[in-house]
Amino acid sequence: MREAPPRFLFLDINQRCNLRCRHCHYWRKDDEDRAGYIPNSRRHELLREFAALNSDGTVVICGGESMLDPDDYFSITTECIRLGLRCFSVINGTRVQGEAMADRMIAEGPSEITLSINSHKPEIHDESRGVTGNHRQVVNAMRLLIHSRNRLNVKKPIYGMAVIFRGNYRDLDPFYDFVLNDIGADKLKLNFLQPSFGFPKWRLVDRFFRENIVSDPEALASIILACDRKYGLRINPAWLRHVKMYHRSILENRNAAMGWLHRSGTREHICNTYDRNIMVDLYGNAGLCFNNAFSSFPLTTEGDLEKFWNEWSLPIREKMKECNRYCGISHSVRKENATLKDRDVPYLDSESAA
Repeated sequence: MREAPPRFLFLDINQRCNLRCRHCHYWRKDDEDRAGYIPNSRRHELLREFAALNSDGTVVICGGESMLDPDDYFSITTECIRLGLRCFSVINGTRVQGEAMADRMIAEGPSEITLSINSHKPEIHDESRGVTGNHRQVVNAMRLLIHSRNRLNVKKPIYGMAVIFRGNYRDLDPFYDFVLNDIGADKLKLNFLQPSFGFPKWRLVDRFFRENIVSDPEALASIILACDRKYGLRINPAWLRHVKMYHRSILENRNAAMGWLHRSGTREHICNTYDRNIMVDLYGNAGLCFNNAFSSFPLTTEGDLEKFWNEWSLPIREKMKECNRYCGISHSVRKENATLKDRDVPYLDSESAA
């Protein structure tokens, strides 16, 4: 029996960044091996193969900061438009600082644009992102994009996305108010602090993760529920239970300092990336997950993407069903949406997650 088609294709286009986020080490990379990356022509072939697998699928542009390479970035977005595929992208806002780029993002860019913002307070955001003044930049970018969208009369979601950690979770109420009502974005998505991305293998202590993971899961859940009631977020109770379980697991395991080197994980299995995602790296290798603990396969000829999904990945998929690594809470791979859709259980059931 053939697998249900993949819903998302994640495409890496670089591995460097112009911020210095404390939960990430990608800014230490420099794309020095760019000569070995697959060209845009090959990415276009993969996009066409993905469209053949699922004409209703979504492409997610990944980096580093993907907009540091605008030719590669817009090469993907415009090809997605041509193929009728949705395209999502999370950016840090530093390359959308004028009306011309905002207009281009609305006209030629992703069908959904998300900007990384960690707080309504500039000092909290800038400290966590490692660059003074980035809060001003990302807020300016969001306002420019919303203004361009309205002026050009284009229906395109503009979201904020936050990494939630010890330094910002107690201020979620004014944070939601700032993003939704002051800036006017369509949504504030919540991601939760995980072990540091791109963490060097030789580093044995992940200090930022150890010192900044939320230590009171019950208070976190109560604050989210209060925001749910105040702002009509339609929080999914199953997701919120997973959020609490994730933080409880880390506290119980007492292994936050080990980062990705830990052996234990979450109490429950909360990821379903293997049922919906294909991740293609800079060299054209396909996997079901960002974690290199699971095998990937080189995509070298036409048809390999379909073979990977329906044949080569099957034994990996079975192994992944037993994986409880901390990355299962990530927005990209978790099996529960943070908010309810119209077809889901009633909104008031969110009370049961308290």
